Amino acid sequence: MSAYQHYDFLALDRPLDADQRAELRALSSRASITATSFTNEYHWGDFRGDPARLMRTHFDVFAYFAEWGTRWIMISAPSTILRPSDIEPYLLTEDARFTTGGGRTVVSLTAQDEETDFVEFPAGLAGIAPVRAELLGGDRRLLYLAWLLSVQADDELDDEEVEPPVPAGLGDLSASLRAVAEFLRIDPDLIAVAARASSPLPTAGDRGEAMSRWIEDLPAQEKNRLLGLVVEGKAARARARMLQAFQGNGREDPAAEGARTVRELWTAAGELRARRAREEADREAQRKRLRREEEAAAREARLDGLVERRDSAWQEVEDRIATKLPGEYDRAVSLLADLHALADREGERAAFTRPLRELRERHRRKSGLQRRMDEAGLER
Repeated sequence: MSAYQHYDFLALDRPLDADQRAELRALSSRASITATSFTNEYHWGDFRGDPARLMRTHFDVFAYFAEWGTRWIMISAPSTILRPSDIEPYLLTEDARFTTGGGRTVVSLTAQDEETDFVEFPAGLAGIAPVRAELLGGDRRLLYLAWLLSVQADDELDDEEVEPPVPAGLGDLSASLRAVAEFLRIDPDLIAVAARASSPLPTAGDRGEAMSRWIEDLPAQEKNRLLGLVVEGKAARARARMLQAFQGNGREDPAAEGARTVRELWTAAGELRARRAREEADREAQRKRLRREEEAAAREARLDGLVERRDSAWQEVEDRIATKLPGEYDRAVSLLADLHALADREGERAAFTRPLRELRERHRRKSGLQRRMDEAGLER
């Protein structure tokens, strides 16, 4: 039985060497392999490799999509930067977890929706990959989204489980964080209510000034160590360490202590969803009312214009019927409906009923025309 699957791996910190590319080729004869990526699609069969192992040895970011509704993201980094103690409060379940080994930490986020409609791979790693740099720089928003992923999974967390620390900026997600939330189908209402307890991000100007002052105060030995990482081609690692140290020294607002339970978040999300539905229903009712008013005004204008040409209008009806074309039948019946409405408005219903009966009698063999008049409420 055929089943579509898509695997997408990306190496960010170091390119794949020839031996690593050969190892990957042995796993798949038709995959697209470059010095920084490994991409494969399956319509039959399955991938022979172990994605989790490859994330410890080869790659830094991974995304997987399956036709049956599974979506999976992994992020890998040295454990000295992606420290288990920092991420542990957020990753508590099988859907949102982490593993360590070989000096690396791998964050794994999985979403499952068997009722989803089939689509091709919905998002490439280009939109998702930047979250790794944000995470390594101390941004905990991805981790909080991972916790929400567990919240919305059935039976993963107890209703009385209290949320972890709430990072700043949940109400202003970066493009890459939005891509992750959409890819994993994290409930936007859950994100919205969680953001109510999230402080705003500092402005770029304020953050830049604070970081400049912090860098000036760094000991020379630490500056030399960071510059050494840059010279070794490890600029990303140096940046991550600097950002973590900057945040760890209290130069940015720490995450707010979590206080809400899973039940409270779900309840607030349900209320938000219900309020939005009511507001949309009100807007739709308003749109319908305006449409009815516009249609009524347009009809009144048509009837006003019909007053002076009633006789010619009856002749126009006959001319259109004479064509024996379905579209002209529709136009003839529409004009008859206007003549009917005008007669009602003017209190001259009898003046309309007699010529209508005569017209129907003359064209009694035209079943299509007769049916259209019946449907328009033009009585025999």
